[in-house]
Amino acid sequence: ALHFIDVRKFGRLRWWEDPLGSDSPLVELGPEPLEDAFTQRWFARALAGRRRVLKPLLLDQAFLVGLGNIYVDESLHQARLHPQQASDTVDGRGVGRLYRAIRTTLAEAIEREGSSFDGFYRTPEGQPGSYQHQFQVYGRGGQPCRRCKHPIERIVVAQRGTHLCPRCQQAPAPRILRAP
Repeated sequence: ALHFIDVRKFGRLRWWEDPLGSDSPLVELGPEPLEDAFTQRWFARALAGRRRVLKPLLLDQAFLVGLGNIYVDESLHQARLHPQQASDTVDGRGVGRLYRAIRTTLAEAIEREGSSFDGFYRTPEGQPGSYQHQFQVYGRGGQPCRRCKHPIERIVVAQRGTHLCPRCQQAPAPRILRAP
C-alpha cells in the first residue's frame, strides 16, 4: 500500500519506468546540499552566474534541491544575508557563510527529525520532530532576535512569508542599472 498525504497541496506523485532516464524530472533537479556534489566552489559560481534574489533562488529546486521556506529563512539568518539580496552580489565571505549555514541547518533539522508545528508534520513513526524549537527567525515575527535582541520582522518575498532580523541581515543597497 502507498499512502500519499499532502495537506499543503504542494506535492505530486508521478510514475516513471526508468526514474533516472532522460525523461525523468530528477535530471532537472539541482544538487543536494548534503552530498559531495554541493561544494562551496560550485555554490559560489552558481550564485555569481545568476542575477536573482536570494530567497526565491534558494527555494528553486532546479538550483538546489531540498530547501523549503523554513530552512531558507534560517540559513539566511545564520549567514547574515538579507533574503532580497541579489545572488550575484554575495561576496566570497558571504558565500562561505551561506554554504555552511545551509549544510548546518539541514543537518540539525535532520538530526531533530524536522519541524513539527501541527499534527500533520510527523516522523514516519508518528512522532513530532523538534527542530522548531531551534528556530532563530522563522515564525518569530515581533519577538527579539536571539543574536542582537532587535525584533524579528515578517515580510513577503516572492509571495512567500519571510522572517528576518533587519539588524543582523542588512537590506541590500538598491541596484542602479545604467542605460546601454
